[in-house]
Amino acid sequence: MKKSLIAAAIAAASLAPVAASAQDAAAAVAPTVGAKVYGPEGNEVGTVESVQNGVITVNTGAARAGLPAGSFAMREKGLTIGMTKAQLEAAVNGAKAETSAAKEAAMVVDAPIKSSDGVVLGTISKIEGDDVTVLLSSGASVILKKSYLGLVNDSLTLGLTAAAFAEQTGASAAAQASSDAAAPASGETAATDGTSK
Repeated sequence: MKKSLIAAAIAAASLAPVAASAQDAAAAVAPTVGAKVYGPEGNEVGTVESVQNGVITVNTGAARAGLPAGSFAMREKGLTIGMTKAQLEAAVNGAKAETSAAKEAAMVVDAPIKSSDGVVLGTISKIEGDDVTVLLSSGASVILKKSYLGLVNDSLTLGLTAAAFAEQTGASAAAQASSDAAAPASGETAATDGTSK
């Protein structure tokens, strides 16, 4: 999720293609994990951290950015993108700030909370500090941390499928009920203490 948001922000920031000629375009290669990445002036930007589904994650040491494979070309020094380290970090930080602001704006009472597979789990009933109380479709309530929620396609989304969420909330409820049943009532404790031999 974050990688795609950052990639979109970088694309919106006019990531210029680095291929200046047909020869450079022909020299484009598939980046490999650990490869150094350079900017347009030949200064080091970072290293390739992962390559998945056409998205190459570059780690600058201070930020991570998912870039489309077409953003890379092979130059004299090596793998090159059309941004300096400072420009890439600024784009990542700008995307994070924009995403955080949008998430905060979406986090209001009655806003729906979806699972990662798009199922509406419930709606926000209360927000206190970093805690968000969600009234589930079943009528029960759960408290989630704001950090557990992300913004996906303008919807507040929990990073669990509906089935995994149901399993976790069911397991929590069962554990609480079991714990409550195992604890002796205060009257029983007093009676037992009074009948010792």
